Amino acid sequence: MTARNGQRPGRAILGGSFNPPHVGHLRLAVEAREALGHLVQGVDLVPCAQPPHKKTGNLLPFELRAAMLEAALAPLPQLRCNRLEALRDGPSYTWDTLRAYHAAEPGTDFYFLLGSPDFALLPTWQRGLELPRLCHFVVVPRGDLTPDEFMDMTRALWPTAREHPSALPGGVCMALPGGGLAYFLPLPWLAVSASRIRELWLAGRSVDYLVPEAALNLLRTHRQAIAAHWREAQ
Repeated sequence: MTARNGQRPGRAILGGSFNPPHVGHLRLAVEAREALGHLVQGVDLVPCAQPPHKKTGNLLPFELRAAMLEAALAPLPQLRCNRLEALRDGPSYTWDTLRAYHAAEPGTDFYFLLGSPDFALLPTWQRGLELPRLCHFVVVPRGDLTPDEFMDMTRALWPTAREHPSALPGGVCMALPGGGLAYFLPLPWLAVSASRIRELWLAGRSVDYLVPEAALNLLRTHRQAIAAHWREAQ
């Protein structure tokens, strides 16, 4: 897969369990959309139906997580929720999701957003090292990861990876086997976690300003069922 210079904009993809969606998800999507600029027409947030790498005991039903995400994204026209992973049975592998995107939007470039810890774990994903055939990576560093360390990490994953001119503010990009690129995109990372929000919720404490108000309204509406579900999984 190669970039289509001068052709129609691509689409960025941010996956997650969104259990529940929170401001960290939204800020990452908003800032990535701004940084990617003309390369993309928007960002899809894709709730995972059956996460292959996480325990699912505390996972709220897909329909509720997707509804909360859609409510949170309603004021943000360049962000949208895509429910495509609920259309498949079995684990929600990124490889299958990206293939579904290509089938639905042929000729589009896809920019897959992920943090540097997940980027380092790609060998543990289903066909993770083959994903550059289907997408570009946009890697947001956590901690003090430097551009040089990012390049070393990338070469450790794909020994034939090489530096490539970057169109993003991070200034570092690597060309990968299969045609995809890996962009280094330093963005502020809000230290907000869904697990912490669940702990606060179960303790009867406020999660105001951690969960978007529209999603929080749905949490309140389904308070008893959600609390029972999260508590049973502890």
